[in-house]
Amino acid sequence: MLRAGTISLRNLSLAQAHLGHDATSLPLRYLMTSAAFPRVKRSSQPISTLSRTALRFSDEVHSALESKKPLVALESTIISHGMPYPQNYETAVEVEKIVRDNGAVPATIAIIDGQIQIGLSQDQIRILAKLGRSAVKASRRDLAVVLAKKQTGATTVSATMLLAHRAGISVFATGGIGGVHRGYENTMDASADLTELGRTPVAVVCAGVKSILDIGRTLEFLETQGVTVATFGNTSDFPAFFTRTSGFKSMLNVKTPREAAEIIAANHAIDLQSGIVFGVPIPEVDAMDDALVGKAIDIAVKEAHEQNIFGKESTPFLLKRVNELTGGGSLKSNIALVKQNVSVAARIAKDLSTLKAHSVGQTRSFSTSSRYMRRNESIQRPTMVIGGAVVDITATAHNTMLDSMLNSSFPGVTRISLGGVGRNVAEGISRLDPSGCVFVSAVGGATIHWSKKEDSDGPIARLEATDDLFGSWLIQELGHRGQHKHEIITVPGSRTATYTALHDATGNLLSAVADMDVFELLPSVKVKEAIIKHNPKVVCFDANLSVECIRTILETCHKCDIKTFFEPTSVAKCIRPLHLSMFDTLLDGALRFASPNEYELQEMAASARNLINENQNYAPFRRLSQKPIRKPEGIKNTVYPGFLLDAFYVLQFIPTLFVKLGAKGVIVFQRQDSQLDRASKELEDWSTRTINTRSFPSLKVQDIKSVTGAGDSFVASVVTSLSNLDRFQPEISSGLVTSHDEVLWAHIEQIVEDGQIAATLTMQTHETVAHALGMSRQARRLQALTSK
Repeated sequence: MLRAGTISLRNLSLAQAHLGHDATSLPLRYLMTSAAFPRVKRSSQPISTLSRTALRFSDEVHSALESKKPLVALESTIISHGMPYPQNYETAVEVEKIVRDNGAVPATIAIIDGQIQIGLSQDQIRILAKLGRSAVKASRRDLAVVLAKKQTGATTVSATMLLAHRAGISVFATGGIGGVHRGYENTMDASADLTELGRTPVAVVCAGVKSILDIGRTLEFLETQGVTVATFGNTSDFPAFFTRTSGFKSMLNVKTPREAAEIIAANHAIDLQSGIVFGVPIPEVDAMDDALVGKAIDIAVKEAHEQNIFGKESTPFLLKRVNELTGGGSLKSNIALVKQNVSVAARIAKDLSTLKAHSVGQTRSFSTSSRYMRRNESIQRPTMVIGGAVVDITATAHNTMLDSMLNSSFPGVTRISLGGVGRNVAEGISRLDPSGCVFVSAVGGATIHWSKKEDSDGPIARLEATDDLFGSWLIQELGHRGQHKHEIITVPGSRTATYTALHDATGNLLSAVADMDVFELLPSVKVKEAIIKHNPKVVCFDANLSVECIRTILETCHKCDIKTFFEPTSVAKCIRPLHLSMFDTLLDGALRFASPNEYELQEMAASARNLINENQNYAPFRRLSQKPIRKPEGIKNTVYPGFLLDAFYVLQFIPTLFVKLGAKGVIVFQRQDSQLDRASKELEDWSTRTINTRSFPSLKVQDIKSVTGAGDSFVASVVTSLSNLDRFQPEISSGLVTSHDEVLWAHIEQIVEDGQIAATLTMQTHETVAHALGMSRQARRLQALTSK
């Protein structure tokens, strides 16, 4: 049982872990005060901050991130600077095998020719092992230099923590962490590992602080940084690298990987932004004699002082000298403790992965995205769009083309521009809404290949890269326009999306090639982190994404109480949210809105029927009426037979539909659930649900220049309205209205009219999104609200 008393930053995660998820929401409301959080909160920047430097993932690590397998980060300085060749290579390979044998995936981190690599191949490990100290020993401070100079660098504990966090990896195994050096009062020499632990939420599994250092002062430093320090095992004695005890105590001991995983999960849940140290004592059979190693360390420290060796060169020198003085005994101990640490780390990572899979959402009250923390922040929260950013390449011939000309070249004009449904919607929102928009998309990364050459040691392999020029241009253009924040995720080895169209002189499309594969590879884990990081009011996503990525968006938004809007994009892709595997997610109400055209609605209805047919054991589906919707006035001859029935089936899974009919207008359907419906999914007969319908004729448009982007502008306007509905209807945010849907329907005429105006403005230009959206009635209304 926890005693009453002062709770510091480093204790909060322990408090949550010991109280349990169900017992934490109430106390935390009292803990989250300026007294409990005296430090300025650091901004978490997972993944996106380094996207422009093209983090490259090995296939194994990329697959693990996609499938949410447990991962263990491994540093590379231990390969280049910690051991001689070939022991360093052999140990690194064996260490990765131990991680796999214990149910996790290893991710050794290094910089190869100026490129951050998350996960190394055996050839890359061998190259690094052979380079030895010729590789740059790269701490946090060195990263920018090594990248800029395109050098090869081995990452220290601090750099590995930073890059592991950016890559979405929470557990890191190493030999021992750096610390305060002996004689600190004269040299002020302390490892960057300690400050990194104070600002990066990664758990470090190690054999304690290297015994060549001042362990007592190191532990005091870590306490000042708010770092949780625990011993893994049956005692709280803090280990001393080569020996099992140091004479100092940890703040607690953890006996099982599960207990360690629970502390890590709690640390993440309350967003402490600090690391955790789990000290694992070296196996007794491999531990060194205290007196022997102590004497060797004293001699090595003295020699380092005499030779004026300090800074980042100090630790490699001391470890090498201690190994010499102990007749190679310290190297054997070093290898043994590293192997044990990675075994423990892999088991912790595995249990942490299980916890995340089964407990996501149970700790929402601890998150900065909880309703308690967000109640008064809705106006500042942005809208998020996740989807396609495409380079549009349009070639137009100077003359009318004959069929015979298609087998040859011909004079014409080529234009390049930004496109993509997601990007267009994001630009529209950013023009309309002063609260801003965050755009998440993917571009291709450099294609990696190997070239071999000879040196004195025989053939060696070298990484070479071919840059993705379209991706670089797209990122640059988005930055220049500055209309919205963007998180552009680089997918290594893929191509940036392009749409290449050939037109004749009259503007008629002759043929086109759409290369959109990169969006299928957008890592779900990075999308999830972007959502959690920005905590948007509404997430709009298009159908370019994979089914797995869409599922991640819906599940994450549902748990964080974020509304979701689906833009179907095309007939071929519109059914992805209605995949059979989405059944439970959709029944939970995770997808709230969609904007199909009539052809997309037909396809989505077929998938909805399939979902119902495959789940006939679900009681509400047995009684669905075949004619549940009354035809609204104004659409007698504007829709195909079966239109209303199709809408009804899709409404069972997506409760609000904005159906775009082009020149025929817009029809809105809303499933008006009763309070009983919202409280339980077990309503016996869903055909009793009320379906609201409203038809809106199209607006008259003069001087149409292009219809390209009109639908995207409509969606941008509607999503903007949904994001700001609580600003027009304050009782929503204050909790006085029981149904958000009722308020939405009361404002539906204004929402649709604003959307149609946005579409009209775009049709009157050659732009995919009209600049005039920023001067529309809707934009002026929101600007006026913001200035109050």
